[in-house]
Amino acid sequence: MLEHLRTGNPIWVYYIDIDTGEKLMVPQLMKGIVGCKYHVDKKEFPHYRFIKLTGPAEGSFDMQRKDVRLYYRKDAWQAVEDVDLYLHLDQVTTIYDQANGLPINEPLPAGIVIKAFRRINTADGETWYELGAGQWVKYDGMRVVNNPYDEENHQSSFADQLTILPLKNVQGTIDYLPGKGIDVFDAPYGQRVATIPDGKRVNISGKLDDHGEITWYQIGDHQFVTGNYVIIDNQED
Repeated sequence: MLEHLRTGNPIWVYYIDIDTGEKLMVPQLMKGIVGCKYHVDKKEFPHYRFIKLTGPAEGSFDMQRKDVRLYYRKDAWQAVEDVDLYLHLDQVTTIYDQANGLPINEPLPAGIVIKAFRRINTADGETWYELGAGQWVKYDGMRVVNNPYDEENHQSSFADQLTILPLKNVQGTIDYLPGKGIDVFDAPYGQRVATIPDGKRVNISGKLDDHGEITWYQIGDHQFVTGNYVIIDNQED
């Protein structure tokens, strides 16, 4: 008889911001006896709308692992698109932790070109670009340009022509926002390949200075981070 009263494998339910990966509430754990029915509620969250669901939203408890994920999008975000483009900054530009968020770090100087990975259009008609994890700029005082680091004749790109200065025994610490991380690129102005969390210690093997505009630090084979989020240890002469 006890066999019929076995507890089934718990079901984890996640409510997630589809664009940022942020959990909108603590993951829910559903428990029940094998054979008993279950149903996952489609909860409502202020300023969010439901987008999609993955996993079995209803069924019976058994001994199989089941995860259910419900995805939501901010009401203010009307259109979201992954992009691969470059922006020329015509004026000093503030970086925000999210679209319509809070300013972070030092603003970007005028006259440089930055790479954007995502574009959103908001309900009030604004356009925002994501430069990296937790780094957003408002489309104002800038323009979309062709990739200045990749010549059409397929010669070495601009970034490849810059010299990486080898460094020895240099260490530093990622200095960003608590609980968040910065992007790691496969080359200066390259593709995102990973993230590295705030507070992480890194070994720095090279430095590239783009004519005083952006400093890049090499932290591994084909791994680069921008210098504005790295604090270098004091070095003794």
